Amino acid sequence: MLNVLAYVHLRRIVKSTGAGRAARCLTENLAACGGTDVRVLGDSGDYQRIAPEAGPSWTGLKHYLFPRDTSSQQARWLFLARPTAEAWWPDVQVTLCTSESYVPVKRSRLVVTLNDAAHLEPQAHRRGLSILKQRMKWNCLYRVLERKADLLHTASTFSAERLAHFWPGMRDRLRVVPHGTPQRFFEPPSQEALDSVRVLGLEPRQFVLLPCGLDHRKNGDLVLSAWKTIRELLPGLKLIVTSNASDPSYLERAKAHGDSIVIPGHVTDDVMCALYHSAAVVWFPSRYEGFGLPILEAMACGAPVISSNCTSIPEVAGDCALLLPTDDTGAHIDAIRSFVTSSAVADQWRVKGPDRARQYTWANSARKMRTLLEALV
Repeated sequence: MLNVLAYVHLRRIVKSTGAGRAARCLTENLAACGGTDVRVLGDSGDYQRIAPEAGPSWTGLKHYLFPRDTSSQQARWLFLARPTAEAWWPDVQVTLCTSESYVPVKRSRLVVTLNDAAHLEPQAHRRGLSILKQRMKWNCLYRVLERKADLLHTASTFSAERLAHFWPGMRDRLRVVPHGTPQRFFEPPSQEALDSVRVLGLEPRQFVLLPCGLDHRKNGDLVLSAWKTIRELLPGLKLIVTSNASDPSYLERAKAHGDSIVIPGHVTDDVMCALYHSAAVVWFPSRYEGFGLPILEAMACGAPVISSNCTSIPEVAGDCALLLPTDDTGAHIDAIRSFVTSSAVADQWRVKGPDRARQYTWANSARKMRTLLEALV
């Protein structure tokens, strides 16, 4: 039996964006691997809030909860290096931090997931005080991880190379295990979810789905600029923006487009599945990704995808999505118009996606991760 203590930022596993979603799926699927005892370390306050929504596949795991909030506990670990993982579970063999964080250990091996190097990349974020603070905070964390971690996991070769570029001392311990596609997206949408799509005022093939929210990193400027022209060319078309991670300033700018942009925020996986199935095209023009989970989710549902030709996206999408430059507004406008007005064009991309998505499942990711963890013990 392999004893794994997974430190999880519990506040991120419900209504979550990419990193939180990945942490949840990896933990659940690792726990389902035979010969693996996975227990969860987390914030007690967060657990009380998320437990009702997390479901039995999560709450059924054994939890060790600390009384401090996550930020205070992380600071204590970074600066005092105590308490160690063994204080909660003396028999732990591998301590797995499922996103950028640090838990000190005595005998246990320490493995940390690093999602990307975006905080150091100039094109990923606008300059500002908040980004500067985050960069300082993460530099402090990464200095500790460079010295202490036994293995560093990331989800793409692109991210591994960029992390090694900024932190050369990590290179020999970086390992790539790709993220996966939840099984839900390989299944047809429920009638209830399809009804929810219609309640939003959306008719099949009459809307573009933007599953990444609106902000600088997700190329919100190009989206809003392009949409002005797209709505003039195709007056009945709507843009639906999901995710709860949008920048408020971009949401305010989106109001200028009236009811042609629909912003429900976060939706359930069931509704998201229905949106992917019903969309004329899924648009993911991100400027920077460490992986790009929505691309695979859309492909699993047979949706045609237009995305970017940069960072990790070509690695994940392969030749199964139309990949365009992040700064070529005209190319994105032309592509969306083509996909919406020509079923033949859209269909040639629809048929490619499911097979690509099947190459990336969370069960496979968990098995690969378990093999890496077992080799450390």
